Amino acid sequence: MQHRNDIDGLRAVAILPILLFHAGLTQMSGGFIGVDIFFVISGFLITSIITREMNAGTFSILTFYKRRVVRIFPALFVTLTLVLLAGCLFMLPSEVAPLGKSAAAAAGFVSNIYFWKTADYFAGSADLKPLLHTWSLGVEEQFYIFYPLMVLLVTRFLKRWLALAIGLTTLGSFVFSLGLAVVGPNAAFYLLPSRAWELGLGGLIAVGAFPVLPWAWLRTAAPAVGAVLIAAGLAFIRADSLFPAPWALLPCLGAALIIAYGQGSLVGRALSIQPLRWIGAISYSLYLLHWPIIAFYRLLTGISLSPVESACLVAASVAAAAVSYYLVEQPVLRRFRTGPAGKILGVGTVALAAGLAASAVVTVNADNWRSYTPEARRIMSYARYVGTGEHTYQYRPDKCFIESTSRHGFDRAFCLKRDPGKTNIVVLGDSHAAQYWRAIALRFPDKNVMQATASGCRPTLHTQGEKRCTDLVNYVLGDFLAKGGADAVVLSGRWKETDVSNLVETVRFLKSKRIPVTVIGPTVEYDGEFPEILARAMLQDGGGSVTNLRLTQPKAMDEKLAALMKAEGVPYVSEQNIECPADRCMTFAPGQVPFHFDYGHMPLSAARYVISKANI
Repeated sequence: MQHRNDIDGLRAVAILPILLFHAGLTQMSGGFIGVDIFFVISGFLITSIITREMNAGTFSILTFYKRRVVRIFPALFVTLTLVLLAGCLFMLPSEVAPLGKSAAAAAGFVSNIYFWKTADYFAGSADLKPLLHTWSLGVEEQFYIFYPLMVLLVTRFLKRWLALAIGLTTLGSFVFSLGLAVVGPNAAFYLLPSRAWELGLGGLIAVGAFPVLPWAWLRTAAPAVGAVLIAAGLAFIRADSLFPAPWALLPCLGAALIIAYGQGSLVGRALSIQPLRWIGAISYSLYLLHWPIIAFYRLLTGISLSPVESACLVAASVAAAAVSYYLVEQPVLRRFRTGPAGKILGVGTVALAAGLAASAVVTVNADNWRSYTPEARRIMSYARYVGTGEHTYQYRPDKCFIESTSRHGFDRAFCLKRDPGKTNIVVLGDSHAAQYWRAIALRFPDKNVMQATASGCRPTLHTQGEKRCTDLVNYVLGDFLAKGGADAVVLSGRWKETDVSNLVETVRFLKSKRIPVTVIGPTVEYDGEFPEILARAMLQDGGGSVTNLRLTQPKAMDEKLAALMKAEGVPYVSEQNIECPADRCMTFAPGQVPFHFDYGHMPLSAARYVISKANI
């Protein structure tokens, strides 16, 4: 297969937006789409190699997997080793244990499944997970477990229909992705069935499914259109876009047009310049190493990055990638590219087993890598608050608080059960409402306090979000209230600027129905996970540096909402003023409980304190 310099350059176009996006250049909202470009490139190259060798009668499954081991394993396992060592040196126990688990998932190429269950890619807390980016390796390697077998079978028995088979697989995956992006966006982002179409698109190019263009102007225009599509994806795709389907069509079709028609074109020549080719050559190591470097830096200093910090992290990532490329990737490729498949696969199996064993050792001994004071350990334990009995008692997850990973739907009969002998109050909103429900119920035992909450679900008319969210809010603000379901409403959420006008409209709507309404303002938030921030600060300076990591945006939103609710004449609870009187924030709630168990959610003690001071 002829080496294509333009594809090396296209790899640079894929990795650079990822690097800049992860280093804090959020103005380029679609920077994460570089992974989708990589998928198309990979599908094209691998399918080209498989079909060429099958046509020549030289294809071997063992040789195919040998090449994957030689290409993928060395830099990956060096990265995993370095990340585990850094975790043991710099992380707290509550951080080390998840790191070990994610390293095991990455070593076994199932980290996409692990992070589907444990992390929203776009959540602030995800910025502190050093191996989050390995989800894409999981997708790709899972694809290549099954894909060569499918191509082999179709080529052997239905050779004329190979393009059709790949096309139907690609189309089926795309349709599945369209549906899953609506009902389960986290699963759609991470899992192979909704990503396979991107690799399949590259495969279609390799088997000649893209037609030969008869006119020179069209051959010139096609890769230019591809470049425009990629640029549009970088500019217009956002974290809340339906993804990967349909929005990933922009970068994927763009990459496909460049691969199919770019060789020798103006776009192809531009991509073939030496600086881009060099970045493309180191792109695999750059992808592996940039995220741990950035994540560990943020872990120690805070999630937000200054322009100078971002520039230094980009430079450090490129330098580390160059070292990995020249000292790890290239020597292994030169030495073992043509080595015996059996021995190399055996070494790969040993490396995989060693990676799993090392990850297990790190996880099991998470509490033992460094020494901590008993108080620091106690504080850190609150980072594991989710899943405890108290958390379940407070939030009622998978029943009255529904998340994207919930196994069951919202239980209307249980959570919205009226009591005709009492005043019925419904607490409506997202997780920032769910944290208050139990506290409100305990403060007002003479009232029937109902709970209607779903993660990421602001309680307003015209709310946006997943179906589980919109269905719940529309039901409560519609049929439920229309039928006299509640005598009063408490609205709480992680309010955003886009919610303000809808919130005002919702308050006016409830007032028009003569339903008393109380609005709880945004919670104090921190630039990281609060128990870990607090424990680390206590170990370093007694805790004083915690205040430096308080985010300013929620305070500004609180002031804006307070003024608007005052103008509407409805009670407003400023959580900011309760937790931070005179702008000096409490770090502990009654019982010496950390005020937050993550970036901003409260454990029960803190929620009860806030509600005890609130005008509800």
